[in-house]
Amino acid sequence: MTRVKVCGIMNQKDAKVCIEAGADAVGLIVEYPLSVPWNIKRREARQLITGLPPFVSTCVVTGGPADHILAVAREVHPDIIQLHFQETWAEVKAVTQQLRRYGIKSIKALSIDREGQCAFEVVDPVKAAQALAETGIAGLVVDSYRHSSGGGTGVTVDGSIFRTIQQSVNIPVILAGGLTPDNVGSLIKKHRPYAVDVLTGVEVKPGLKDPERLIRFIQIIKGFDLQQRAVSG
Repeated sequence: MTRVKVCGIMNQKDAKVCIEAGADAVGLIVEYPLSVPWNIKRREARQLITGLPPFVSTCVVTGGPADHILAVAREVHPDIIQLHFQETWAEVKAVTQQLRRYGIKSIKALSIDREGQCAFEVVDPVKAAQALAETGIAGLVVDSYRHSSGGGTGVTVDGSIFRTIQQSVNIPVILAGGLTPDNVGSLIKKHRPYAVDVLTGVEVKPGLKDPERLIRFIQIIKGFDLQQRAVSG
């Protein structure tokens, strides 16, 4: 089963659309260190999470110094914290260990630029993924990266790099970057990711989800999963 996280949720209306469409996780970008259109405060994030129905996973995307990340985690208390900035290997490990004490899992974004290098202290994507897998994170988000953008690039990840990373680590690998209803079917068929993470590909504009695109996006994924079950059954 290919799981779906819809990121950049800023209001209850969009959260409801995501849940009704069948999303597995709702992503909130909370006090991210760079100026991005989807940033919300801790208090807003906590209110959104409190208003969600049961059995819906919540993921807070944030980054920066460990103290900041842990403060956000304590106040918002999502199911998952996604580290999505310039955290070092040592910081990822330390934060992951601390979050575990709060009952919160961590995942780390591995952002890769057009030259195939990571925005991380280890620039080789495979070596970086292997190193991060040793920190205790629950999963790895492989995303595209532009030096001029803090996120939501709309650029797809190099497929060969993604597949090599999948084969080199023993933790779930999540596909992000440039996903849309028009390409997600072919991408999950080709790469078989544990999950996909979508942001701009299902928006009318930054911070406002398009219900039709979102529903179609998730239906394509669920339809592919049903076909695979039929074949394997």
